Amino acid sequence: MINRLTLAVLATLTLGVTACAPNPASVVDSASAPAVPAASAFPAQVTNCGRTVRVTAPPQRIVSFFPSNTELLLALGLKDRIAGHVWANQSPPKPAYAADYNRLTVLADGQISRESLFAARPDFVLADGEYNFDGKQLPTIAELEKLGVPVYVGAAFCPATTGTATLADATADLDALGALLGVPDAAAKARADVDRTLADLRQRLSGRPAVPAAMVQIFDKQLYALAGGLYSDILRTSGATDVLAGMIPEGRNFDAISAEAVAKADPEVIIYHHTSEDDRAAGEQWLRTHLAQTRAVRNNRLVATPAADYAELRAIDGVRTLARALHPEAF
Repeated sequence: MINRLTLAVLATLTLGVTACAPNPASVVDSASAPAVPAASAFPAQVTNCGRTVRVTAPPQRIVSFFPSNTELLLALGLKDRIAGHVWANQSPPKPAYAADYNRLTVLADGQISRESLFAARPDFVLADGEYNFDGKQLPTIAELEKLGVPVYVGAAFCPATTGTATLADATADLDALGALLGVPDAAAKARADVDRTLADLRQRLSGRPAVPAAMVQIFDKQLYALAGGLYSDILRTSGATDVLAGMIPEGRNFDAISAEAVAKADPEVIIYHHTSEDDRAAGEQWLRTHLAQTRAVRNNRLVATPAADYAELRAIDGVRTLARALHPEAF
């Protein structure tokens, strides 16, 4: 997810449906009552990003990095077990989660410090990438594990598989977190809702021609292509062809790109991420100024989406949003 990657490491370039589908407001609504884990299910462990993540009891003080992770926890009925969240201002919460989301403790609007993280007394961290844990501002994942704080990273953003990740990784996270957090039933329900949503979309989009599209983000006047891995799979699933997929280095899902390269690809639709209303407006103005010659701008087919719409359960919402924008006739 480029907004935090940009702030943390990009300076050096390293890093709705109807019928049987769920509520259009969200793929999964918050559970009405806290989930009660079964003691017999512990200890529990899973493999994540090539590491073993193990818990001996249901975590009670979870720290979440990024809104999509926080909403996933809320969807699993865990609002009373969230000790706080980080990067909370990177996307507004979805309406179904807004009330619970806004009651949570914000530990940091940006990168959290070591001191603030430990002050929250976490016994589990749900993160959006390993880049957070550099051993300097924050301990490494291995160091946290030795301190009794296991870290689970969203499967779509494991370094070794970032360039090949798909929406199936969201399902994999549900299975893994259901086991680690002691909520397998809630995770199974969420997985079933995801499967129904995607099946409905496949049916609606069957036989419709793919729309040439590009997914981008503008940060500090620089254009970044979001392509490869999860981003390209989201576009494919929503009925698009990713015109920027071949322009990203192998093994990555984003890179700086020139306006000229995007103009040459001439997408029919440009999807751009934003973190706030001001960011959305600035991004639209940048695209209209620098890519005025593209079909997307000429035909007013610019689709603004919150940055959090492309991870975990919100990635399914993001697919649905894009499918509606790309193929309105199917809905």
